[in-house]
Amino acid sequence: MEKKEKSIMGLTTSSHFLVHLFEGVLPPLIPLVMLEFNADYFHIGLIVSIFSYAFGLFAIPAGIISDRIYPKHLITIFLLCAGIPAIAVFKATSILGYGILMGIIGIFAAIYHPAANTLIARSIKKKGKGFGLHGIAGSLGVASAPAISAFIGTAAGWRTPHIIYGAIGIAIAVFSFTMKKDNTESGTDIEPDKTEEKKKKSYYPLILFFLTAIFLGLTYKGIMTFLPIYMGENVHFNFIKSNKIALGGFVTTLALLAGAVGQYVSGKLTDKYPPEKIYFFTVLCGAVCVFSIAFTTNFALILSAMFYAFFYFSVQPIQNYIISVYLPVHRHGIGYGILFMMTFGVGSTAALISGYMADKFGLASIFYLMGVCYTIAAFIAYLLYKTSKNPRSEVA
Repeated sequence: MEKKEKSIMGLTTSSHFLVHLFEGVLPPLIPLVMLEFNADYFHIGLIVSIFSYAFGLFAIPAGIISDRIYPKHLITIFLLCAGIPAIAVFKATSILGYGILMGIIGIFAAIYHPAANTLIARSIKKKGKGFGLHGIAGSLGVASAPAISAFIGTAAGWRTPHIIYGAIGIAIAVFSFTMKKDNTESGTDIEPDKTEEKKKKSYYPLILFFLTAIFLGLTYKGIMTFLPIYMGENVHFNFIKSNKIALGGFVTTLALLAGAVGQYVSGKLTDKYPPEKIYFFTVLCGAVCVFSIAFTTNFALILSAMFYAFFYFSVQPIQNYIISVYLPVHRHGIGYGILFMMTFGVGSTAALISGYMADKFGLASIFYLMGVCYTIAAFIAYLLYKTSKNPRSEVA
């Protein structure tokens, strides 16, 4: 990679790692936050939903803007404007105040994914490698958040992880200001490809694709919100002496590390096989893994969670690839914006519903419900595979 490309990858990978620390900071700290504010699972799920709705819904305007201005500027805005309210969490004295701050963080975190994917698509010559490294960094952020947040939270209080992540965001923003000006910063509007406009338009495969994103987003938010506490309650080893919060965070991180491997494997396979076929297979396998989480314990539970992470995160490079071939270049930003709105915005409803299910029927009920959502996603992915024989020439 050239020096400019290395700087861009340094900015995007570190920022991708951080955005998922922001996203994943609360779940491992749920018992501490519940104790602090005398809250129940429903209200904790509500806070996660507030963050996630903002995280998803504001991705659409971010995607539109990413098609019009240099995306690096948007990443810098995210780092600064999410970092400041994260630090301000130390002043939160009520569940309402904490929820408002998390909502503000979610609004500015929404900027990140459409901007970063657009920046990589425009600036990195070997886009497959760029998206792969970027995806792995995000997976490591998702995987690390439970252990890091649980360790810091139990040692120094539940507010401390928020403050540290906010400070890191501001530090990365300072780094972004040191990057040399790119000659593509001005005039970044991309003219539509006239040959693309002449192609026959069929939006049915694209609709099916976004429907799968909704149901996968539901499973992601429902599972990731309550997996750390569920693991803490259902993993017991006599040779490990640790409290449930720390243990749940640690074993969740251990399981989720498999997601980085899934990113790499699916990225390689997508270059060789039809992406819709791989998409269906990974979603179907993920559904089986989610159901198995609901009725296993100890090593079997950890193994089920590892396979879930492997197959869930495998879909992300495939989704990014599908967007790149289903939409023309000048629509990539809005395409990624819609994708992340479906995944993190609409999908965030599951955090609220899962909190209600946990209060009424126990934590295991969450994973049965998420398994049903996963099964629906697999069925739609099958329809996508059967109806999208040549999407490159059908969708513009």
